[in-house]
Amino acid sequence: MPDPQQQIQAIQSMLAAGHRSVHLERHSLLMIGGVGGFLGVATEWVITAERFPDMGQRGLALLAWLAVWLGGMALAEHILTRRARARRAETLPFAQAQVTRAWWMLLGVGCLASCAMVFHGGGGMVYALWTVLLGLGIYFYGLFSRPLVEWIGLATILLGIVGLAAGLPYGATRWLNAACFAIGMPLAGWLNLRYGNTEPVRRTLVLAGWLTLVVTPALLLARLPATPAPHALGPGERVLRLEAGARVPLRLDLEGPIVAADPGAGLDLTLARPVEVALRDGRPDGRYRIGDGPWHAIHDGILYLRIDRIEPRLAGDGPEVRAHAHFGGAEFEGDSR
Repeated sequence: MPDPQQQIQAIQSMLAAGHRSVHLERHSLLMIGGVGGFLGVATEWVITAERFPDMGQRGLALLAWLAVWLGGMALAEHILTRRARARRAETLPFAQAQVTRAWWMLLGVGCLASCAMVFHGGGGMVYALWTVLLGLGIYFYGLFSRPLVEWIGLATILLGIVGLAAGLPYGATRWLNAACFAIGMPLAGWLNLRYGNTEPVRRTLVLAGWLTLVVTPALLLARLPATPAPHALGPGERVLRLEAGARVPLRLDLEGPIVAADPGAGLDLTLARPVEVALRDGRPDGRYRIGDGPWHAIHDGILYLRIDRIEPRLAGDGPEVRAHAHFGGAEFEGDSR
């Protein structure tokens, strides 16, 4: 007669297996990771202000671009998963079907938020947002899968939040997001098969290895110069150098229902550092460098303008509005010059 204690342990194992019934197929991990990593790298090159100068068109183009890729991936993943389960004569657990719907909802939230940022600002947070949404999706799967998946989901959420709180450059958050998708998802599946149910100490070491393999390539890629120096200038190209102290007028074209500014109104700015600008046919082509630093392009997202305070005042007999802003870049953080 079987030992009652062994029977109880067998029942507990069956219950645990029933609760931890979600299993992501290998093709799911490769598709989610591959498409997400591709979008993290390629979207900046496809949806540009040059191709879509109108903000409305750019926002709709971004929404359509993300919807086609992510929607197509979700549909293909769903079909392939059904076929794989049918070949093995398995049914899709109820918990996995519900978590898959939650995952699709997270993708939809990411698409809508990315589109909204085009219209309402905050685009510097878009890759951190996608990293957090990816982490939430992994965490939801981990709740019904092996504990390691749950830990990796939490770690991914923290990567998105900490990167934003630490003020990582826009390019660094972009590469970190791409690495979390393209490297983190397949790697999580591989580690889960081998170490998914290990004890907490070993699981912590595995998680540390996952973080190292995801974060290190992203930070190394972020340090590479994104734009080559224009050493060999082509026809119609030249480099314009502006020395420190040069005056650069800022022309403001402001219109709206409350206040407006004449298109000729401007503000005289003074360069604190020398700046070199690449010209093509007499017009800036988007490449620049500050001082003796590396060359960048405008779409690299290195520079930022933060208007952190707008204060109405009374000066003499009339009103005035005073604003405080900071214009800089990640490479100048902590530099007061």
